[in-house]
Amino acid sequence: MANQPRPLLRLKGHELLPADEDRTVEVGVYDVLLPCRKYEVAYKVAILGKVSQSLEFLLRLVKAVPGIEEDSAAAFFGFEQAEINYVLNEATGPGFVERREGRLWLTSAGDALFREGADDPAIYTVEERRRDLGFDLLAIAPQPARALDSLEMSLPEMPLADPGGTGKVGDRIFERFSRFFHELAERRDREQIQQRDLYSVDKVVPKDRFQVPVRVRVFAQASAPSLPEIDLSSWRAEHEIADRPQIESAAAMLVDDLKVNGNQVGALQAYEVLAELAPDFLKDFVTRAGLNVSRYWREAVGRAGEPRVDRKTVPVIGPLYTEANARRFLEVVDYGLRGSAEQPEFVFSVAPQTRLWGATTQQRDTLSYLRRRIAAAAPASANELRAVCLFPGKAAWFIDRTFDEVLSADSSDIPPALEIMIVPHVAVAALVHAPIGASSGYAVPLGWASFDEGIVARTQTFAADRLWPFTREPSLHARLLYALQSRAATG
Repeated sequence: MANQPRPLLRLKGHELLPADEDRTVEVGVYDVLLPCRKYEVAYKVAILGKVSQSLEFLLRLVKAVPGIEEDSAAAFFGFEQAEINYVLNEATGPGFVERREGRLWLTSAGDALFREGADDPAIYTVEERRRDLGFDLLAIAPQPARALDSLEMSLPEMPLADPGGTGKVGDRIFERFSRFFHELAERRDREQIQQRDLYSVDKVVPKDRFQVPVRVRVFAQASAPSLPEIDLSSWRAEHEIADRPQIESAAAMLVDDLKVNGNQVGALQAYEVLAELAPDFLKDFVTRAGLNVSRYWREAVGRAGEPRVDRKTVPVIGPLYTEANARRFLEVVDYGLRGSAEQPEFVFSVAPQTRLWGATTQQRDTLSYLRRRIAAAAPASANELRAVCLFPGKAAWFIDRTFDEVLSADSSDIPPALEIMIVPHVAVAALVHAPIGASSGYAVPLGWASFDEGIVARTQTFAADRLWPFTREPSLHARLLYALQSRAATG
């Protein structure tokens, strides 16, 4: 991680690990749309250049000794008459020096060549510029536009503390353009040897609105997993984020609004399913009261989590589509493919009922990697892997554009906090999205991924038994049921 995550909330209590054992783990990732607008900006740049060396010496002398005699100036430099006449012509031609009765004075134009704080005189010319530039409507900072694909266009929008304020930024562009001028300056201006400064901003004309995705990664300290921290380093460098505190605040508002109550999302029931599907893996963490979540969390944070032939099940923290978890799950799939005789036709995802689950292009990318990995393992197969999402309730647009098929149900007995991923007869993963160490807070995904045949079979049976509300069309139900049950082991 290039930059340390920035704190969103930090409260005392719910300590799960001693301070010297605390770690930071990634528990979420979201892509949200930042509102922006293009503006046509008419401005002028001052092109600064040095005067000739002989003229510079003369101007500095006359400024230091106003009214100096011409002969004294010539003697000071050791100039012959022809040489001093040449330099004087260079100074009086543009009106920098005035000659009166054999003496020399700077004119107001000549005095203006000595810019404030500079010892050397410089000349400048003014050139006009006109450019279309993008600014975000929160921090009023430069933001170039780019084309969005269909999934990106369906992503949620960044929350606005003052929604009406985005229509009142036109007047601020004058000041903000000046603030970011050297970042916005044309390449030919930046690459010129001569220094170019902003002379004036003359006119700003608002044009089309647009949006750009901002990636918000969420981290948590192991000692307080349900108190999130945000990190925007995937979007911009640290020094650029510092210039955009309003966007950082909006991202914090977004994540803070995702708090849930564990009872309301059925966390206890979801953890029961987690333990029932992988009883041997979680046996050391199950008590009479159920799964000891805090203890398993500590274990999961401390484990390497890399699958091996003799380690068929590994703990998972955070969504499956974070970069680290996607890589780990694909490794689990690789091991599972070694014992699979055929390429699966479907990959199933049971969506948890947590806000903004899957609101990122990383979920789509993870599914694409999964398709390629499975296709490479069975190159002769005619099956085209289709990603199917079982979604209790109405799915958001970004879910529709991520999966090949989204099957909704008005009601389901699957605990709302439970997420399941199934690559039939190959590998599975199960996660519970709920606060840890607190009754309410950020819903931290915690679970496991496995290529163990017994766990795979039990997970497939669990999904198959609850498939009907999502597939009331008999032929589709039969196809999906067959994919889940055709070779399922008894477990």
